[in-house]
Amino acid sequence: MNLSHWKLEAEVEDNDDYSNEMGGQRISMVGAVDNVSSNENLGVSSLSWCNGRFEPATLVVGLSSGRVSIYRYDDGQRSWLETIRLPGHATANGIPRGVTDVAWAPNVGRSYHLIATCGKDNMLKVHRVKRSRGSKGDTAEGSVSQPSLVYERTEILDQSQAWRCQWNVTGTVLASSGDGGMVKLWKSDFQGRWKCVSEIVGDTTGVAAATAFNNQ
Repeated sequence: MNLSHWKLEAEVEDNDDYSNEMGGQRISMVGAVDNVSSNENLGVSSLSWCNGRFEPATLVVGLSSGRVSIYRYDDGQRSWLETIRLPGHATANGIPRGVTDVAWAPNVGRSYHLIATCGKDNMLKVHRVKRSRGSKGDTAEGSVSQPSLVYERTEILDQSQAWRCQWNVTGTVLASSGDGGMVKLWKSDFQGRWKCVSEIVGDTTGVAAATAFNNQ
């Protein structure tokens, strides 16, 4: 597939709170996202689409400034708008740390969405966003209800190094991985509390041998 044959449909211009220091960010979309560029090699570090069947085009974006934002396409304005700014990633002193990965959970019959994020602050988070009918807008056919998202809460799952996170096909189990050669599986109990239910340790002997050989 040659993406140069794809048509550019929209651009999301982002000016975050650190733009004076870090420069602006731009997300270019051609049906699917084909190009992510930023000033001075900073900006967008990860993104994930919402695959809700009855949701308008929506995606979550993680920035190198530590910010996490949800963007949704507005048919009335024919543009992408930031709808929610989720708690980002920063040190205890408030120093921004980059987002390493974001993952929007598949929604199978839930009245809310789950979004996982991990960053260089060594934190793995799950954000809960409620689905709402929102306010009514006027169209040629009359008054219709515009769906909206409402932020509810954020839970910190882990405070060890995590570089990647991914959901299973039903959005009920979250997998995270870091530099330690271990994959952790997280699941929520009936009270909504997240716990690590399994740890998968990979065979790192080959990596250790290669490292020792290169150091010779």
